[in-house]
Formats: sequence, structure tokens, C-alpha cells
Amino acid sequence: MKQTVKLLLFYFIYQLGCMFIVSAVFYGIYTLLRYVETGEMIIPEDNASFALPATVTSLLFSNILIGFHLLRNRYLDSDMHTTWSFVSGKILLAIIPLTMGVMCWMNFAMELADLPDLTADLFLQMKNNLLGVISIAVVAPIVEEMLFRGAIEGELLRRWRNPLWAIFVSALIFGLIHLNPAQMPYAFCLGLLLGWLYYRTKSIVPGIVLHLVNNGISVVLMLTLTDPSAGLIDLLGIMGAGSLAFIGFLLTIGGIMYLQNKLPNR
Repeated sequence: MKQTVKLLLFYFIYQLGCMFIVSAVFYGIYTLLRYVETGEMIIPEDNASFALPATVTSLLFSNILIGFHLLRNRYLDSDMHTTWSFVSGKILLAIIPLTMGVMCWMNFAMELADLPDLTADLFLQMKNNLLGVISIAVVAPIVEEMLFRGAIEGELLRRWRNPLWAIFVSALIFGLIHLNPAQMPYAFCLGLLLGWLYYRTKSIVPGIVLHLVNNGISVVLMLTLTDPSAGLIDLLGIMGAGSLAFIGFLLTIGGIMYLQNKLPNR
């Protein structure tokens, strides 16, 4: 667990460090431009126009630095052909409907739970920023799978005899690290599935695909819906959303059974 704690500390250090440095740079640029324009030193407010670009930029750079740190210090499996090993196209294709099924019933469950969403406004704003879309839909899924499955779960699997504990603990950390009540249960359940895939395949590639599909669909829906904050119940009604959730649950069970038969036993 020492390596896990160490990695989590680095994770927060990179997040907070990038936020501080990038915000300071944007703050300085904003203040300088306002001084050139008005001849006065104007102190930016909390909701200044640079706040969102600074947040998005810091998130993107912190994820990139975390990924670089993991690779440079070889925190992933020492056998790179294992961590990034090839997985058949059929398996990767099967992950797509499985992900969609999980999203249907999990989002429905989260709407019924009605947990406070502390980052809803931020995500809605990030969809209008190119770096925000890239960070959510591409960079975060890759880096988070490198960290939580390749590095953390990989280390726990090597040290603990029972793989279920490694999968559970890595999923729990993945859920808690989101620091948002509305995301934690979803991330935990998704982490269990991602952890199981990593354990069965010895590769983070299936998890990256699942994570990319999950985040990508979320971004597409935010970009295309008239009301990006609308949920399944708002769009389909309680009966329609419940029916879709039931279909998604069946799709999830079917997808897991298919993968259970196709993936190598360990």
C-alpha cells in the first residue's frame, strides 16, 4: 500500500501544483492586459474571464504530467507488453455496448439517488472549451487507467493473494478520488468493471476503451442536447427512463457473461 499512497500523493501534488501555477500565469496575463488597456492595475474577480481556461489548462497539464511520471518512473508493470498487451477486436467491440448498458442503469440510479453534484457547472462549461473536451474525453480516460489500473491495481494484484481485494480497493480509491458525491458511486461501480477487465486481460487497453466510450458519450450528449443538464428522467419520464435502465442492466449482464467466456481465466 505504500506505493499506492505515494502515487495518490503525487496525483494531488500535480493537480494542486498545476492549478496554482497555471492560475498565477493567467492571473498575471489578465492583469497585464487590463493594465495596458486601461492604465490601471485591476484585480481580477473570482469569476474573471480567465477562470475557466485556467482550470481546464491546469487539469489537462496535470493529467499529462501524471502520465509522464508513471511512465518515466516505471510504475506500470515492468513488462510493458503485459500492461499494454493486445486484446482482440471482438473483445474491444463487445465493450462498447457493455459500456452503454452500464451508463443507462447507473445514470438512472444516480438520478433517483439525487446526490449533490459539486462539479455540474464546471463540466457544462468545459464542453464549450476545446481543451476541456480533450481533457474529459481523451486524456483523462488514458491517464486514469494508467494510474488506477496499471499502477495501483497492478501493484495490489502483485502483493495480495486475493485479486478481489485488489479490484475492490482500486475501485474504491477511484470512486473517492472524484471528490463529488454525484460521481463517487458511479465511479466505484465502473471501477469494479474496469478492475475486473484489467485482472482478466493483464492489459489496460480494454479499460481505456471502456473509459473513452463512457466519457465520450457523456461529452457528445452535453454538446447535442438542448438542455445539457437534463437527465434520463427529464428526457424520457420515469417509466421511459426505468425501461431504458432495465434494458441497460440486461445488456450489462449479457456483456459480462460474453466477456467471462471469451477472456482468459486467471
